[in-house]
Amino acid sequence: MIIKFWGVRGSIPTPGKDTVVFGGNTTCIEILSAGQERIIFDAGTGIRVLGLELMNTEFGQGKGKAHIFFTHSHWDHIQGFPFFAPAYVGRKDMQGKRISECSNEFNLYGAADVGDRLETTLRGQMDNYYFPVDLNYLSSNINFKTLKDYRVTLGDTTITAFKLVHPNGVLGYRIDDGKSSVAIATDCEHPSDGTIDPNLLQLAQNVDALIYDGQYTPEEYAPHRFNLPGPGKQGFGHSTAEEGIRAAKAAGAKRLIITHHEPIHNDEFLAKMEKDARKLYAATDFAREGMMVEL
Repeated sequence: MIIKFWGVRGSIPTPGKDTVVFGGNTTCIEILSAGQERIIFDAGTGIRVLGLELMNTEFGQGKGKAHIFFTHSHWDHIQGFPFFAPAYVGRKDMQGKRISECSNEFNLYGAADVGDRLETTLRGQMDNYYFPVDLNYLSSNINFKTLKDYRVTLGDTTITAFKLVHPNGVLGYRIDDGKSSVAIATDCEHPSDGTIDPNLLQLAQNVDALIYDGQYTPEEYAPHRFNLPGPGKQGFGHSTAEEGIRAAKAAGAKRLIITHHEPIHNDEFLAKMEKDARKLYAATDFAREGMMVEL
């Protein structure tokens, strides 16, 4: 399994000289399974860069196929989709129907309580009030699918979804391809009672890598605990690297990768956060755009 990070920033893109090391695009993670299934998680602005890379492959000729799983439909996880170049590659016949042999295929997955509005949300952000091109203009084959049983099998790869803690709902994903496993838990908040979310523990049980939302420092998340002025970030739907470390250790994850970086955290700040986290759990990395992990 090969994992590549195309967008690692949370909430809003942060381009500029202070974010060139870790990156400023919002969430998009690509996985190529042992069976060569191309699986994409979320369509933040990072998917635009991924799309440009894919245009140099079979996707540039309309012969590509990929699966896009959405954790949820908040804007920073969908805003890159209108700029995903391979979605525009395809041909239509005289009746306007897409010709499968020369049109890329994308299967888009969301939870039952997210999937019902996934198509509506993606269409909505391409409404002419906000964007010049309608979703129907895209020439690729786009299929919206609902994760009714929270499990999808793609060849030898199984993707299992778990509900995690986030305003309006979010899914975490576990990917097993027979040779390795990874858990994606972005946009999740740890319980306020000091426990670890049992769904998160199940999601990450003995995985080779846990990708976790560590947007805040403990001081940012709950300043009152450090006798600091507020406001804090409790209830915003995000967590800390320290909580990710607790979960990784409890679940037996072999490696922890922190993502969904806070927009105000520049490269220097994130490097210090990473250094501090490694003192608690050596097998910790902070995700960087372009970072590739082979399991």
